[in-house]
Amino acid sequence: MNLSPILVSNPEHSKQEQDFMETVTNINEALEIAKTDKNVGIAIAPLSTGINFCLFSAEIKEGKKVGCHYHSHGEEVYSILSGSGIIYTALVDEEEQIGEIKSRQVYAGDNFTINAGTAHQLKAVSDLVLMFVCPPEHVSSDRTMLPCLTP
Repeated sequence: MNLSPILVSNPEHSKQEQDFMETVTNINEALEIAKTDKNVGIAIAPLSTGINFCLFSAEIKEGKKVGCHYHSHGEEVYSILSGSGIIYTALVDEEEQIGEIKSRQVYAGDNFTINAGTAHQLKAVSDLVLMFVCPPEHVSSDRTMLPCLTP
């Protein structure tokens, strides 16, 4: 299976315009070859990358969960494509102490935003597929792992 991006271009565009054209990635193909991120324990598939944000997809099997973590800067926007889960969140103070834990059931079609300084952990109630948008640093340098928020 070839996952090479397809350049969407028009021969009438200048080279500079073509360099800024988007690539097209199929989410289903990307999920099939997604690599496991050992820090959070799930496979993450990059769909589109940019300087200020990236779009990723992930599949979480029933009963599995993302490792609890937070980010110091920027937001993450989630969209649940299929399945259901429970999102656990808690504010984190300067000493990395976790505040009151809140939880909410999420279903296919639900969208939510996680703010900087918010511990978050998503547990799949059924097989779950999601997309999330975040700064590129969220999957590299701006991620602090915390103890589990789920029961």
